[in-house]
Amino acid sequence: MKRLGLLLVLAGASIAHAAAQSPANAPTERPTLRVLLVGNSLIYVNNLPGLLRSLARAQADGPLIETETYVMPGAELAQHWKRGAVAKALQGSHWDVVVLQERGGVLACAASPAQKEEDVCRNSLRAHRQFADLAEKAGARVLLLGTWGPDATWQDNLDRGLRQAARVTQAVPVFAGHRLRAYQQEHRDVVLFTDDSLHPSLRASLIVTAALYREMAGHGARAADLRLDFPLLPPGSRMDDNLPLERNEALNAQVRPVTLGAAELPALLEAAEPDL
Repeated sequence: MKRLGLLLVLAGASIAHAAAQSPANAPTERPTLRVLLVGNSLIYVNNLPGLLRSLARAQADGPLIETETYVMPGAELAQHWKRGAVAKALQGSHWDVVVLQERGGVLACAASPAQKEEDVCRNSLRAHRQFADLAEKAGARVLLLGTWGPDATWQDNLDRGLRQAARVTQAVPVFAGHRLRAYQQEHRDVVLFTDDSLHPSLRASLIVTAALYREMAGHGARAADLRLDFPLLPPGSRMDDNLPLERNEALNAQVRPVTLGAAELPALLEAAEPDL
């Protein structure tokens, strides 16, 4: 089986060419998108918010991205709503984009008339609506980050449920699971999931990151060296539920920046292109 083997080198090695520019050639100031992400380990594994910031920063143009992330292992959106931290963050600041990620498998219920009436499904769709309403008041676009299932049938149900959630919230669905399955069919020797819980490999997280970036920036990302100055978190990482991921000192301590080489990215960026 092909090793994961993404090229990671010391960050300083790839940025030595970044000499100071003359004022005449200085780039124009880029806008910054403030992005709030809500979900669970499918977001924090490999630190998807950090990858998103890094991908935006590496582009020659387009927006920079600033993130605040609320995640708990195995969390459902209804749990986040009940805890109140996300609602408080939405009400207390301006946001450009809000990303909602439901626990893997839950939204498949919305594809079934019978399961749609079960409590877990009702609670999920209600939480989607509640967060979307607050996001609208905060001036933010809402993206619904779709998850992935173990087979094509599961994936079809998840995608149908995602469409249903998008209809009731007027949000934009991001079919990440569909993109990952399509990439896997073309690259059967590549590991995209690291365990039975379908936690993403770094390659998978990069595909999801690029899909989100496309929706936020309005265009696809270009391949460039990515400076990773944040921890690539594994499953089971301990979260402080009272703090956003970016301010979790225990997780962010002793990070040694590395660079992901641009040569690794073209196929992953291509996989992020929409076809639904």
